[in-house]
Amino acid sequence: MFSVLGYLLNATNANPLDVFLAMYPPSLREFTIEMSNLYSVQNKDKPLNLSMEELLVFYGVLLTSGYCTVPRRHLLWSLDDDVHNNSISNAMRRNRFDEIMASIHVVDNTKCNDDPFFKVRPIFQELNSSYKILPISKWLSVDERKPIRYGYKVWSLAFSGGYLYHMEPYVGVHTLLPKTGLGQGPSIVLGLAEKAGVPGGCNFMHDNLFTTLSLIDEMTKRGYGCTGTLRQNQMFDVPFKPIKEFQKLPRGSTEFLSEGEKLLVRWRDNSVVTVASNVENVYSEAPVKRWNKERKAYDYLQQPQIIRSYNQQMGGVDLHDLQVCFMNHNICKYGRTSFGCEKCARPMHIECFKKFHNV
Repeated sequence: MFSVLGYLLNATNANPLDVFLAMYPPSLREFTIEMSNLYSVQNKDKPLNLSMEELLVFYGVLLTSGYCTVPRRHLLWSLDDDVHNNSISNAMRRNRFDEIMASIHVVDNTKCNDDPFFKVRPIFQELNSSYKILPISKWLSVDERKPIRYGYKVWSLAFSGGYLYHMEPYVGVHTLLPKTGLGQGPSIVLGLAEKAGVPGGCNFMHDNLFTTLSLIDEMTKRGYGCTGTLRQNQMFDVPFKPIKEFQKLPRGSTEFLSEGEKLLVRWRDNSVVTVASNVENVYSEAPVKRWNKERKAYDYLQQPQIIRSYNQQMGGVDLHDLQVCFMNHNICKYGRTSFGCEKCARPMHIECFKKFHNV
């Protein structure tokens, strides 16, 4: 069982179904029923009459399809022994599932606005509210999530164990995060902290997409710890060696600078990494071993402690993505079977193929 789910079960003394219902709140379920029924009347001139029980069964079919995969969703109701799923076919008729799949909505399409995420905005709002059922951890990581390889990304705040506290889709000027005047990266970190209601004393970890020296200063003013890798073009007036000269030094070489609450450390590993932090302002080291390809043996080096802490606490969002990928459903609106057309050489889902060629 995933670490986040196990953490939830231990924290709430509940079973997995209770956790799912808590994380997917009644307000969102009721709104989904209302909007889906409205969509069916508006676009198909017939009521869907979707009930709460049917909606939960519908969700159950989607989740089941994540680990009981078939080439096309209708095969789940097939009578063939190699693909038939008895629990799904007994829970809901195939045609009824198709009706719900075609009408499922969380917004009223007649009230469309210029928000590119208008269709799913209520889902983000409700889930962000439900994520607050657990207290916020001391160690947090900020990173971008890409649920699909090309398309959109989501700014996310999670704790090191993979539990998500807040997410905001990136949609340019429509991104619902406050502007700070410090640049995009710092605005994302500060905005997620504000939206999630992070209390003072928590420590944020983030990569060089977000880190600037001005962010470190602003986080110090707000009572937050802050550690992140730093790009070379963000190191204004820092008296470190030129990067090309430092790259020629032996593996394990270090230089650091402590100024007020800030500590800047540069370390030579396979490549050069620079970390800025206000969590520690006194430089310290810890032993670490690295594989030497030439000697075919381990080298024992001294690693800056702040880099070790960063490596241990940074991966919360990535861990969340790893856990989510195990629960992806395997059903899309138009199935998964594609056909190639001899005229246009377009591989398409069969329903898309019919629509494209007016079959």
